[in-house]
Amino acid sequence: MKKVIIIGAGIIGLIFAKELSALNINCEIYESKPNVYKNADKASGILSKNGLEKLGIDFSSSIENKINGAIIHINNKKIRLEKTSTVAYIINRQKIVKVLYNELRNNKFIKFNFNKKIEKQELKKLKNNKNNIIVGADGAVSAVASAFDFPKIKEYILTYKTEYNNAKAANTNFVELFFNNKLMPGFFAWVAPHSNSKIEIGIGISSNKKKNSRDIFNKFIEDKNIKQIIKNAKIKSQHASIIPIAIRKKTVIDNAILIGDAAGQVKSSTGGGIIFGAMCAKIAAEIVHQNILENKPLKKYEKEWRKKYEFDLKMHRLLHNFYSRTNNKHLISILDFLKLLNMERIISKYGDMDSLVQTLKNIVTRKKQR
Repeated sequence: MKKVIIIGAGIIGLIFAKELSALNINCEIYESKPNVYKNADKASGILSKNGLEKLGIDFSSSIENKINGAIIHINNKKIRLEKTSTVAYIINRQKIVKVLYNELRNNKFIKFNFNKKIEKQELKKLKNNKNNIIVGADGAVSAVASAFDFPKIKEYILTYKTEYNNAKAANTNFVELFFNNKLMPGFFAWVAPHSNSKIEIGIGISSNKKKNSRDIFNKFIEDKNIKQIIKNAKIKSQHASIIPIAIRKKTVIDNAILIGDAAGQVKSSTGGGIIFGAMCAKIAAEIVHQNILENKPLKKYEKEWRKKYEFDLKMHRLLHNFYSRTNNKHLISILDFLKLLNMERIISKYGDMDSLVQTLKNIVTRKKQR
């Protein structure tokens, strides 16, 4: 009987295991940390409402705030994208993994192994046994991808974020994004309110720029508007993380597959990886199920997830490339032009946080109906 071995007990690895167990497939999860909670909040937790609903998982206990829109800043110019209803949630990532783990910890189809870091040679031995299916859910710097010579991801976003208590949110129901390619080359900064007084502030920069994300963060919070937000605040936590902004050219090699950040299934425009990673994990679980029961090839996973999501992910990469390679002066000119075209209202009404393709479809449909 084939054995499914999952490397990584993060959100994507847990969702994959949950899907397998629903198909009555046994699996073992190996996690180098002592539990699922440690450093689970390293990345930001801003998720689209539509995306969470598609996952079909009840994350309501992890929701800390509801977001109606975004305010985009470029120097002293800004554009406001707003809906009358909730478009996104700010969630507590530690609570998400707690919900998932508590649901799965006594599942008869799942065995957890904590404090277990599998080294490269051991991974290769596991892969050499063709009765094993190795699933890399071990994040951007994937040991599985490295051990089995998957194509490398050549660019990442280096982030640094701090959560503050006793802060003062300027816009409680809006995420604020700050673009400045001189200070934050290749990405942007954000202010995300978890509540009136709990605020997350973070920055990202391209790994190709050879800069220190913490140094850039410290410069960003010197802005007078940011200083006002955190004037009397106390630091709750600080984390650096790494986000892939390119899809791996291969996500299946023989009996090994990659899911989530390990596969590069990330919105490179924003760095969000949960929604696309989880949807691809669902596909992976079904393909593994078919492989075990019907001996269908694992490479079908490659075809299926790319068919459904690759184009949208590439569209997000195009958007990332556009804003990251355009100087501040030109970005301001584009912002002014969008305002002239009344794009604030159009994008607010027809935009989709996860799918740029769906956003374009919504706008085109609107024009045909007029």
